[in-house]
Amino acid sequence: MKICFVCSEYPPGPHGGIGSLIQTLARALAHRGHQVRVVGVCAFGYPAPDYEEDQGVRVWRLREPKHRLGWVRARWRLFRTLSHWSKQSEIELVEVPDYQGWAAGWPSLPVPVVVRLHGPHTFVAAEQGLPVSGTVRWVEKANLLRADSSCSVSRYVAEGVRTVFSLPAGPDTIIHNPVPIPDQLEPRARIPFRVVFGGTLNTNKGILSLIEAWPRVKTCHRSAELHVYGKDWRCEDGMMMREFISRNYPAANRQDVIFHGMVSREELADAFGSASVAVFPSKVEAFGLAPPEAMAGGCPTIYTQSAGGPELIDHGKDGLLINPHSVTEIANAIIRLFDDEALAAQLGAAGRTKIQQRFSVQVLIPKNEAFFASAIERFKSRHAQCQPV
Repeated sequence: MKICFVCSEYPPGPHGGIGSLIQTLARALAHRGHQVRVVGVCAFGYPAPDYEEDQGVRVWRLREPKHRLGWVRARWRLFRTLSHWSKQSEIELVEVPDYQGWAAGWPSLPVPVVVRLHGPHTFVAAEQGLPVSGTVRWVEKANLLRADSSCSVSRYVAEGVRTVFSLPAGPDTIIHNPVPIPDQLEPRARIPFRVVFGGTLNTNKGILSLIEAWPRVKTCHRSAELHVYGKDWRCEDGMMMREFISRNYPAANRQDVIFHGMVSREELADAFGSASVAVFPSKVEAFGLAPPEAMAGGCPTIYTQSAGGPELIDHGKDGLLINPHSVTEIANAIIRLFDDEALAAQLGAAGRTKIQQRFSVQVLIPKNEAFFASAIERFKSRHAQCQPV
């Protein structure tokens, strides 16, 4: 197949989970013999080349002009690029994310447009009880309605998006995010009392709840260390999260709380491979990449009982689920794994096995291929029926 992903945060530039996911999908599909392209609209100074090839994936980055309304010109250029490729039979399918309304208002194309649901801004705001502008809601809904086919990274997001936009039907299928894992895990000694958090530093990911829980952990284990990985993010008042934490949480200014910033996936995997516990007290989470990646590394993992957490972890069997709003539960779960090494080892081993069997690239890429092939065939069938006799 000839597949094109629209993604404006494809690594190595600053990116979040969606950028990492698209890179995983694109590389795996290219490795299996498909022709894969990625194209996105980036800020003028985005630190990545305009064109590159990444393990068989061809990547284009269209720069958004600096002048006023430059984003309009950039979006039009994106559509014209996709239109040209599709008319020249250089691509057979276009996938867009569900946020920022990339496909909203697109005229017809000779190839299907697929939307993957990660959790658009309107949905995330509704989950938090926050308002969202009518324009954002309209654009994101128009993007969803433009899709010829759709899939979701979790049942949680699928049901939530359908409800918040009052859609007549949900996505065609659920395909969880695939996790690349090595066939063999090199035996390593875990660093005692080391906790790792990975994710964008925003309130959705629960970083503030974890910081609030940390003094309780330190009361029981003075040698405990908290290692925080992930890109900084703005709070609602415009302040960056790192600065907000530094000003408002004195406990986070100690030497036992280390902020590493954004690192490569390899470095994060290494952190998961050596930590005693990985914790992700997310309040809104579609189906994050960091928790299953921690499990793939054999790290005992604590995850949210809200959102998509129960779709990944069976509490007490291959990880622990906590109430992300309860500082006490977060602290007690960490302390429990510190105090019960046998349980921690059991959860770590079971978690890795689960990822291998249900969420690995090897298991989920064929499901993506089947979905894409079905979307292409349905599109061709519908258009064949519309052709005049």
